Amino acid sequence: MATPAAIGEAFRRLQAGDAAGALELARRIAAEEPRNARARLAIGIALRMAGRLDEAAEALDEAERLDPRDHAPAYEIGLVRQLKGEAEVALAAYDRALRARPEFFAAHFSAGLLHAERREWDRAGERFRAVLALRPNMPEALLHLAVALERQGREDEAEATFVHALAANPHHVPTLRIFGQSSAAHGNFRRAASLFTEAARLDPHDVALPMFAAQAELLLGRWEPAWAAYSRRAPRRAFEQAAARRGRPYAVPPIGAVEDARVTLVAEQGLGDTLFFLRWAPRLRERGAFLSFAGDARLHPLLGRTGLFESFAADEAESGPMPILVGDLPALFGGEDPTGVATLAIAPKPERLAAWRARMQAAGPRPWIGAFWRAGTPGHVVAHALSKELPVASLFAALSRVGGTTFALQRDPGADELDAAAKALGTAVHDLSSANADLEDVLAIAALLDRHVSVSNTNLHLAAAAGAGADVLVPFPPEWRWRQEGDSPWFPGFRVHRQARGGDWSAALRGVA
Repeated sequence: MATPAAIGEAFRRLQAGDAAGALELARRIAAEEPRNARARLAIGIALRMAGRLDEAAEALDEAERLDPRDHAPAYEIGLVRQLKGEAEVALAAYDRALRARPEFFAAHFSAGLLHAERREWDRAGERFRAVLALRPNMPEALLHLAVALERQGREDEAEATFVHALAANPHHVPTLRIFGQSSAAHGNFRRAASLFTEAARLDPHDVALPMFAAQAELLLGRWEPAWAAYSRRAPRRAFEQAAARRGRPYAVPPIGAVEDARVTLVAEQGLGDTLFFLRWAPRLRERGAFLSFAGDARLHPLLGRTGLFESFAADEAESGPMPILVGDLPALFGGEDPTGVATLAIAPKPERLAAWRARMQAAGPRPWIGAFWRAGTPGHVVAHALSKELPVASLFAALSRVGGTTFALQRDPGADELDAAAKALGTAVHDLSSANADLEDVLAIAALLDRHVSVSNTNLHLAAAAGAGADVLVPFPPEWRWRQEGDSPWFPGFRVHRQARGGDWSAALRGVA
């Protein structure tokens, strides 16, 4: 007969993460004692940990059959069935665990998470309240209750719950983070900045938190703390590590050090952000700096026409003796207000203008309208990314009141999107998405359009460089360059149309028409 010590050792191995060792030991015990429910439970847990869910369910069902009074097999069945996508079976199992042991808060918590996953926010809230009745001030339960209340539209109760959660657990980083995101979503950027900054202090390895803090500080116009937070972005950390390996530690030089020096501006940003930050390059030239550029080769011919750069390289490793990341250019000037710094001026090539003018004239009469409805990186890919997307039918229904000829500039548009656009517009939508393969073409088209209606993207930065205007559709909360209200000081001639806090685009789209 197996001893209690042997069963205990199997569970100790599970707690240590040794699923294989626990499984081997528990199976030996079960072979000796086929009716040992605890051995079957250990087998089921080990198999769940190994991802062998069908076998785990079988072992756990047997454990519950052997000892229906034990809450643990029912709870573990709930976890396995939830992993298998069998929500109703999982919820029933959690309830069986609670009937066996009413004070078992973990079953309420897991059921609450499952209800939240199913967007059953009222039922999720009930479960998290049940957890708190058993475990007052449990950080995760308070946090999830606050989220459930917010999803139900009970914003005052949600805020009070967030405040309570932080009062009870002031160092709980997930609460700081999610309360910060909630605060930003409701326009309270001061509180968001404070919460993100504290979370980043407590968890310095999280690369998203400094970016959340920077975005809030930049919207507030608090430049010094904004650039300090922005300096902890992931691309800069990666560049610092690579520079250290090459024996050339990276630091932003004092502004006086660039005078009459050879400086390489290194583009660690995407194309649009690189164009935005390069507006500070002329200020370095004014101080006598000799500039080179290391970054995406697609930008080289355009930047070559600015007369700012002596040489170009495609690889940041080829940077010269004084590399400066383009995202660090504003920080060179400390807390100075950056809003008066003008974009680079880049003229389109005459031959590209002529070719695109002929093609657009063939498509239809003026006004020529270009539309771009989706940009950025989804938050589930990069937590701090800025993802922007408009409802296609709503956008083109608004443009139907403008007249003229409409061009789709969207990168990689779906056929269904183009069909929806044409149906809403009531006439043909001309697909120019292939132009995005060449920035020279994008620059020429931007200069030719009478109306450029778009979410923020690289094309808008090129439009600004070409001296063109645009109608920019800005989601809430806004990207910092578009400010909290009004038009952007960095993009004169651009009209900003803002999504309402609740997600409604209707007023913004009326402004476009």
